[in-house]
Amino acid sequence: MLSDSQLYPAAGASAVVSIIALVISGVALALFFGGAGAFWGPVNDMFVVVTVLALILPILAVDRLAAQHGVGWMRFVSIITIVGVVVIALGQTALVLGFLTLDGSYVTGGIGLIGILAWLIALPILAFVSGVLPSTVGWTAIGVLLLIAVEAVVAMVMMGPLVAVASVALLAVMSAWLWTVSTTLLAQPVA
Repeated sequence: MLSDSQLYPAAGASAVVSIIALVISGVALALFFGGAGAFWGPVNDMFVVVTVLALILPILAVDRLAAQHGVGWMRFVSIITIVGVVVIALGQTALVLGFLTLDGSYVTGGIGLIGILAWLIALPILAFVSGVLPSTVGWTAIGVLLLIAVEAVVAMVMMGPLVAVASVALLAVMSAWLWTVSTTLLAQPVA
């Protein structure tokens, strides 16, 4: 098991890796849908894998912070989230390797997303109810949840420029959220 002095800095750095991979994934997806070539689809998929796997250390670090504050229910959420992250990573990798269809990757992605959504819902509770995390983490997590809902509604109603605007807004808020997670973990006192 990693000590606090190992886990928190590593988790903070891992959240930054997740931001970078998320942005690269978003650019690759935009290139793919923008007609730049089929090459960009698998690039997007593999950077999604990096994005979610880089969340594992932050998930573990937040879990440890919650445990140190006596918030035992967070362990259940952390396990669900890690399982979700692994399901997404395996599904996207299987898609790129040709072992899973695009429709199959929607299933694995959707199942995995449930775990990440559980974590996103738990973070504001940890911030505003339990005092485990700063309010910036809570507010940015709420922003991500709201923009996920906006993106889903916009995508159901129409395609085109409005979906692109919603996607860029979601990417920006997700990056801000991951940045607040990173800075929170990097600021943790270590013995």
